[in-house]
Amino acid sequence: MRIDIATLFPDMCEAVLSESIVGRARAAGHIEVQCTNIRDYANNKHNRVDDKPYGGGTGMVMQAQPIYDCITDIKNRTNLKSRLIYVSPKGKILTQQLVRELSQCEQLIILCGHYEGVDDRVLEELCAEEISVGDYVLTGGELPALIIADSVARLVPGVLPNSDAYSLDSHYNGLLEHPQYSRPEVWRGRKVPEVLLSGDHDSVLKWQEQAAYETTLKKRPDLLYNRRKNGKPYAKYVRVTAFDNNNTEHEFLPFVLFTLKSRKLTNKDKKDIKRLLPLIESLCKKSANELENCKIYYLSEAAVPILEAFAPIFDIFSSHCINYRMEFCNNPPACIYEDELYYAVPKNE
Repeated sequence: MRIDIATLFPDMCEAVLSESIVGRARAAGHIEVQCTNIRDYANNKHNRVDDKPYGGGTGMVMQAQPIYDCITDIKNRTNLKSRLIYVSPKGKILTQQLVRELSQCEQLIILCGHYEGVDDRVLEELCAEEISVGDYVLTGGELPALIIADSVARLVPGVLPNSDAYSLDSHYNGLLEHPQYSRPEVWRGRKVPEVLLSGDHDSVLKWQEQAAYETTLKKRPDLLYNRRKNGKPYAKYVRVTAFDNNNTEHEFLPFVLFTLKSRKLTNKDKKDIKRLLPLIESLCKKSANELENCKIYYLSEAAVPILEAFAPIFDIFSSHCINYRMEFCNNPPACIYEDELYYAVPKNE
């Protein structure tokens, strides 16, 4: 596999990708990585590649022609079947599943933006795919490009000793990795689990699987709602709650309706939430006041499309310092209301 990074700072990228596992894999020929300076395609004496944005605004925008010439030259020189990635906060979030997909490419070309980004026309012309490493903004695309390159490279055959070196990692199979321990057996009164000292390989594997599930349930329960075991969800029910600025817990659906009516939101936020009101109201078959006094457990098998629909609301709430949490269980207390979608119990149960 070959990874090409088109950047204004090739030395920065080379400094990272020449070290550790990726550096050794490059030296051994398991993977090829090249960093190309976009300024080499500027065609002016000052090697300038940016200009002021049309319509005004702060900052500068990287021009289309140098980028186009750089990417086109990379493709012509390598003559490989390539996939072009532009790292951008507007792109889809990088996940382990996407990393696995990218690792199957013959050539991956990563374009790094800088300043206020790049002229959008060159992205359209080159059919670039936008990928983000998270919902935050950096000064340039080099750090995200290095993250993508490193995560993809370690899945290429020969880069790591064997598939176990990555197949047990967090996220690879949908769960977080189990806890790890090393010598000494006892440190500050904390002991290594006995099963790991037993030498019983089957028992160790069973412990690791259970520990991975428990770690995910504790630290990232949101990963479990779409996780399947023998075709079924790990837990029968999932509960979604929101925490306001005073860290008070509220059932998610009633809280959305309450927030829309009483909280100061931007016009855009209100518009986005109102767009989802038909879905929200269809789920609230009981009144918001009645449900606010209940714990609501959604059937996990039906939760995936619901939670995906709620994703824009999660983002809106996060911007207003409102957090949400997912809780999983198989046996909630006796219900007072039940339908094909959810199971409600009194909050004092």
